[in-house]
Amino acid sequence: MTTTDVVREKALALAEAGTPTEEAVREVLECCRDKRVPVVLARQQFLKDLEARPSDQVLSRAAQLLDHVLERLPLA
Repeated sequence: MTTTDVVREKALALAEAGTPTEEAVREVLECCRDKRVPVVLARQQFLKDLEARPSDQVLSRAAQLLDHVLERLPLA
């Protein structure tokens, strides 16, 4: 399983569980090990999935969580 897959599954689980944002962001940061690329790739997959299912609140929340994670990760 790739780091992107792990990030994606973690974000989905946290979104589905309704985990508070700060806690969810911390958990995703731990699982991505401060690597930005897996988070970007997972977020892109969520956005693609949202095109097919725009009303899916879990996918939307998971993508939002990853947006928050990306705000905390260094660019380089």
